[in-house]
Amino acid sequence: MKLQLPIWLYIAALLFGVVMGVAGLQYTPDGRINLMLIWLIWCGLPFIGACISGVMMFRRHQPPWLVRFAKLPGWQVDNQFQLRLWFKLHQLWCLVGVGILLAFLTLLMFTDLAFGWSSTLISDPDRIHSIVSLISFHWQAYWPAAVPDAALIEATRFVRIAPNTENISNAGDWWPFILASLLIYNLLPRCLLISVCMLQIKHAKSTEETFTPIAVTSDASMKLADADQNEIILQHEPISEWQSATIIYWEAPTTTMSDLQLGVADWEKDQSQWKELLAKSPKQLLWKVDLRRSPIAELADKVQQANQKGIKQALLLIEPETAYPSHLILSWQAFAKQHQLIWIQ
Repeated sequence: MKLQLPIWLYIAALLFGVVMGVAGLQYTPDGRINLMLIWLIWCGLPFIGACISGVMMFRRHQPPWLVRFAKLPGWQVDNQFQLRLWFKLHQLWCLVGVGILLAFLTLLMFTDLAFGWSSTLISDPDRIHSIVSLISFHWQAYWPAAVPDAALIEATRFVRIAPNTENISNAGDWWPFILASLLIYNLLPRCLLISVCMLQIKHAKSTEETFTPIAVTSDASMKLADADQNEIILQHEPISEWQSATIIYWEAPTTTMSDLQLGVADWEKDQSQWKELLAKSPKQLLWKVDLRRSPIAELADKVQQANQKGIKQALLLIEPETAYPSHLILSWQAFAKQHQLIWIQ
């Protein structure tokens, strides 16, 4: 399944980054740009976000928090689609970082930026120097100019009540540190996550199941399938003919521990159970489905895979105790006809 985002969304992400960059570099009435706030918004929070999304990306088979909050355990998104979702998300955040970088470089070229640091809780310049050195350890060996020294930190300290304006000639010397931080803590993590997504998508394609999914390649084949569908007669059999069949509950709770349940657990667990079942080549499969659910492509693919192995299959509806519209039965009957499923009385 392909995932295409509109081009305006990419443009909006880039412009959002430019706005963040320009807004962050606006001078305050004190005359200096708040360096600590700039680093937090431009680098610190994006880096934390990249770390969290990287962890969540490898736990991608868990339903999203919104789905869990809504109590929809039947939510299923396949592995490939989740990877593409993460891929697009990292692309958008990377464009936001590029927008910030463009705004920073542009204003760096055409304006005289003056940076200062100030904190209510941290007043010791040596503590700030330790923090800055820790942040800069990635590039201090090959870009020493991007590592602020103690003299720069002391000279650019800003106290609102008694601002130091005697020696601010080097207030712009923070720009290499900010530039390096943007590259290392903002753009680099997203680029790495994009690369990981691309490799995983490529690997998933190369190791994809050999089963042929249900797919329609042209309008002509769709018309042909519709014509064949009208000619197919739905076969009916009593439940007594399927007493020895392997029972599969689709998006419905099982009644015994021996029966298989699919469509509720995570995608990989379902695939593992399904492959194990197909390896046994049962003679009969009885699908028990909740009448209130709608037929979906994932179920159709599994039915088709079993058909390719010559397994006889039937469909039995689990009807609710309350009243329900009649079109629900017609929908499942059409599904049974399309996939040569025997309708259980």
